[in-house]
Amino acid sequence: MGIISRIRKDRKEFLLMSSVVDFGKYTGFFYPPGGHIVDGKTEKSTLAKKFWEELGIKVKPLKRLATTPGDVKDQVTYWWECQSNLKGLTINKEKARKIIWMSKKEILEGEKIWPATKKFFKKFVIE
Repeated sequence: MGIISRIRKDRKEFLLMSSVVDFGKYTGFFYPPGGHIVDGKTEKSTLAKKFWEELGIKVKPLKRLATTPGDVKDQVTYWWECQSNLKGLTINKEKARKIIWMSKKEILEGEKIWPATKKFFKKFVIE
């Protein structure tokens, strides 16, 4: 997952998205952009590809922040700090349903946030 933040009105906000994919009880829930790594690809190249495909922006993965269990059995999630100027940010309606900017507090208190995302922000993100 790629963590991108911005400062807006003296408040740090993080970019989250929801997918058009049916995730059962998690359908419509928000999480940082990213995706599954396919054979032969790296974490960095997967992040760059997913941000481009889903949101039309170029990102530079800077450093891995954490590796945690996902919300699905046997899933591992890699969390990366990413840099982007957000130029061209456009939702690909075939991949993403919606984007939202939220503070850490809003993420932790939100009802439609993936559980793994909440756990990551609670443990690893300092405002």
